[in-house]
Amino acid sequence: MRIGITCYPTYGGSGVVATELGIELAARGHEVHFISYAPPIRLSLDGERLHFHEVEVVTYPLFDHPLSTFSTCIMPFRIR
Repeated sequence: MRIGITCYPTYGGSGVVATELGIELAARGHEVHFISYAPPIRLSLDGERLHFHEVEVVTYPLFDHPLSTFSTCIMPFRIR
């Protein structure tokens, strides 16, 4: 199965859970694509079933953090 995982590339929380989940799925034979604005901190692209796709973030002065929502929504349609 080809699986796309969007996550934050940070040290804790959802980024770690998503990375560990993806690594385990790849070990079971699935092709896993991580979609984020930077490589997840725990991700090592040693295996042929693990892929990383960087999305562009948009900075907007109203928000504290950059917006990557639109980019992460579009990326799964570009992966084939």
